[in-house]
Amino acid sequence: MLLGEGSVFFIILIIGVIIILRAFKRERALTLQQENFVLSVTHELKTPIASVKLFLQTLQKRELPEDKKIEIYKRCLTDINRLDGLVNNILLTRSIENENYFLNKQEQDLKDFIEKRVELLKNSILKSHSIELNLESATFAVDSLGFESILVNLLENASKYSPANSTIYIELTNITDGVRIQIKDEGIGIPKDKREAVLSKFYREENEMTRKSKGTGLGLYITKFIVKQHNGRLELKANKPKGLIVNIDLKK
Repeated sequence: MLLGEGSVFFIILIIGVIIILRAFKRERALTLQQENFVLSVTHELKTPIASVKLFLQTLQKRELPEDKKIEIYKRCLTDINRLDGLVNNILLTRSIENENYFLNKQEQDLKDFIEKRVELLKNSILKSHSIELNLESATFAVDSLGFESILVNLLENASKYSPANSTIYIELTNITDGVRIQIKDEGIGIPKDKREAVLSKFYREENEMTRKSKGTGLGLYITKFIVKQHNGRLELKANKPKGLIVNIDLKK
């Protein structure tokens, strides 16, 4: 009887230790992710602020030709838009966590919507890439801010993780009871076993190109949430011979 009770107690003890170790491992991983996030955000904030400060000091101390001034104004605006996007992502993540994010869906001409946003982004995150559009006419009820966030996050990732002067393909097609937005790049792609993980908050794939690039690990997390709120589905696939395909199916 003592042997039996001792065996049961020992088994319970082992199970308890395993559960505690797993919980500790999860907490440790989350802590590391949050530390990396804080470091990334700090870098993301300091870089454009330092850039804008330098440009303004240049304008203050030197007499420059008008064309040089216009170029500096454009660069300042690009950095400020970058800051604005970062702050919006942080605030949006906070709203998601607090279950305080609500959609304001309205009928939109998606072809026109995508063309205008892409044209604006050609001066910033898409300036080093060629863009090929293949857009069908489609009308769909979307939250304009949310849909713009989807486009910006996906196109920023495509440009960030693909070589300069490569092509990014954007397609819009009508499907049964909805639309499909597809974005393809010729970059490093995402390994199959990591495609679910990259959709989680703070996650960044550990490779050399990721470490050298800007990012907070929030873009795909936000994108997945907004797509889901639109009754949609997000799918990551390999692009042959290299790169990533992102499919977003939105259902009415």
